[in-house]
Amino acid sequence: MNCDNLKITVFGDSIGKGIVTDSGKLEVLSKNAVSLFERELGVKVDNRSIYGQSLKRIYERGLIDTYLNNVDTSARNVVVIELGGNDADFNWREVASNPKYDHDSKTSLKEFTAYYGEIIKKLKDNGVRVIACTIAPIDSERFFNNVIGTLTDKERVLEFFKGDFNTIHRHQETFNNEILKNSYKYDVDVIDLRQKFLISNEFEHLMCLDGIHPNECGHTQIYSAVGEFLANNSLIA
Repeated sequence: MNCDNLKITVFGDSIGKGIVTDSGKLEVLSKNAVSLFERELGVKVDNRSIYGQSLKRIYERGLIDTYLNNVDTSARNVVVIELGGNDADFNWREVASNPKYDHDSKTSLKEFTAYYGEIIKKLKDNGVRVIACTIAPIDSERFFNNVIGTLTDKERVLEFFKGDFNTIHRHQETFNNEILKNSYKYDVDVIDLRQKFLISNEFEHLMCLDGIHPNECGHTQIYSAVGEFLANNSLIA
């Protein structure tokens, strides 16, 4: 495979960064999906993934413009977008303080859709190939008990959810759908991380106890999804 002049940049969140949490603290997994890709194919990745990163923050801080202002236009430039999970998240303390209020997520669905489309278009207009990643699914029960429950009164949050914590997963799915819609609209390839997790019969074994970060086995699944994508797409000729 010819990797000459290939420049891959990842804009991602803690999953793209390779962060795991089962030790009780944030740690970067040495065998995360991006590092596995680099080692296997001998390609250096400019991994700009950050814990807590969101599409909204990328957009508002002009990080795509910064990237384009410094890009090597003679290279084969590829941007991978692995974002959306933090956009779909809520301020749980605010939710618990007033569970009867119709709270929106940190990024509204309307904002997310608009930002995603604009970012894709801007990159493509500048000759950059864009690859979108679907959102790795959340384990609603673990997230509810082990994250929300440590931040605030989870029973009041459950009141906001009308008694069904699986609303967390369904809400995240609406953001994932917008990724797919924008990818189809702008003719962007997709690495379907979400399906790779959902079709597994051992989903719980792929996730950290917080229900949102894939563990080492989960990162192997992500790398497998990347491998399947490369087998069917000419990213590397």
